[in-house]
Amino acid sequence: MGKYDDLAKRIIERVGGRGNIAGLTHCATRLRFLLKDETKADTRGLKTMPGVITVVQSGGQYQLVIGNHAPDVCETVSRLAGVVDSKEESQREMSMFARFIESFSGIFTPLVGVFCAMGILKGIQGFALYTGLYHETDGFYQFIQLLSDSLFYYLPVFVGATAARKFQLNQFTGMIIGACFVYPYRFGAAEHPYTVLPVLLAVLAASYIERFLKKILPDILKVFLVPFVTLLATLLLTRIVIEMVYTGLTAVVMLAIDGLYSVSPFLSAFLAGGFWPLFVILGIHGELVPMLPEALPDAMTGVFLPTVGFIASWAQAGAVFAVLLKTKDRRLHAISIPSVISGLSGMAEPGIYGVALPEKKPLLASCGGAAAGGLIFAGLRETAPSGMSVPLMASASAFLLTMIITLVIYKCPKSEKVEFPTISFSPDGKKVIHSPLNGKLVPLMEVSDEVFSSGVLGEGIAIKPYEGVVYAPADCRVTTFFPTGHAIGLTTAEGVELLIHVGVDTVQLNGKYFRTLVKQGENLLEGQPMLQFDSKKIEQAGYDMTTSVIITNTTDWKKVDSTKAREATVGDALLWLV
Repeated sequence: MGKYDDLAKRIIERVGGRGNIAGLTHCATRLRFLLKDETKADTRGLKTMPGVITVVQSGGQYQLVIGNHAPDVCETVSRLAGVVDSKEESQREMSMFARFIESFSGIFTPLVGVFCAMGILKGIQGFALYTGLYHETDGFYQFIQLLSDSLFYYLPVFVGATAARKFQLNQFTGMIIGACFVYPYRFGAAEHPYTVLPVLLAVLAASYIERFLKKILPDILKVFLVPFVTLLATLLLTRIVIEMVYTGLTAVVMLAIDGLYSVSPFLSAFLAGGFWPLFVILGIHGELVPMLPEALPDAMTGVFLPTVGFIASWAQAGAVFAVLLKTKDRRLHAISIPSVISGLSGMAEPGIYGVALPEKKPLLASCGGAAAGGLIFAGLRETAPSGMSVPLMASASAFLLTMIITLVIYKCPKSEKVEFPTISFSPDGKKVIHSPLNGKLVPLMEVSDEVFSSGVLGEGIAIKPYEGVVYAPADCRVTTFFPTGHAIGLTTAEGVELLIHVGVDTVQLNGKYFRTLVKQGENLLEGQPMLQFDSKKIEQAGYDMTTSVIITNTTDWKKVDSTKAREATVGDALLWLV
């Protein structure tokens, strides 16, 4: 049983049962039900129920104020009641390409750090080998090889875990699915280390199977039957369908490259380079190299395609380096530097998954630069003077060309960190929360939303913003950031839990006029921009822009004081806690 299953069951019962729920969504602090008949709901019982702060009936919605755990409770209610959260419906309205980008970014973002670490290690390894510091037969080389290659060899297991989280599957089930792809004795089938695409498809299929089983199986049997049947059905589906499709796709790509090479090495190198980032994203690049015949020679690598892949990784490094030069985003800075090193070492994954794919335009630039680099490589092979390293020349050309293209087409936010005039502790030892906005200050009790004005969520203050940028009010971590962008939950370095709710009922805009600048789970410094919004258009749409800044763990502190000023500038002391 999940953490919120008991609470969710009691909520479903007291809102009138599953049949009375016509719709469900959530915002930062509350569940928003659309009930077929509100008179069937036990409002008094819900108000006194442990886990529910209060009930609000407003705008045709039956709202249960839960607090910071509202998203988790909403997911549990949706699962148990068989009701689709309307936010999931909005996800379905995204374009196919947008969903593809969002899915891959979500799956690989947790792995970017170790990708960068292993990429740098491989770069050091390659440099030491090239300069003769050690040889492939040395024990130290084999030790480094074991460490640096382990992530990529067992990549299906890691991808299985992160994909399971993304597709809301049991994480251990996802890891077992990934492990099946690298198991050495797979009933006569070849193992697939380094692979990505079939693992993603298998985990996606397993997530639907698991959800279906949870709906039809009795609770007493779910503990062992759900994972058993899910894994059995998924592995059969994988062996019969997914692996056949994947192997066929890989074979078609291999035959196309091979056939084009026999007709025109120029065209083969051009197209292979241009599509290489896509091969990496789909995880088929690791399968292509051993499949290609030795009849495609190159003096440096022994085969043709690995050289094209190396050129493409330099192109990727050029795209990431351009982003590094242009952006002021601390997260991108932290990822870009090791990604460039990894790319120059021949490993494109950190740059693709961490920077190019989420930012989109650098990925397109790297495709163009890699295609041009492949063309240069094919052209120089026969004409270059002796002593010239053709692969290195082509790689350097791809790096420079991609960097230039990215610098031209890539646009990044111009928002910069605001320097705070004060520090997190006042002279008398009180903890200080700074103003995240420029605006007019309003007592919390005057906010038109009674959930905020009543203080049931905690003490705080409200701001009517003069401009549409929200900054981090202290060194903090983003604990909750809703896709709609209207609310953000923070935990400061001193343990203060904050909710910044922009406007009243702005969740109904579904993200329109909001632009998020940071991600959930990200660590922020004071003054770092977190969110942009168009206050004029939001007000024109009929919404009150009064923004509430609330200490949601007020009970953990002896006292919370607020400033007596009438206006606040970003960085001014706003709240004091003892």
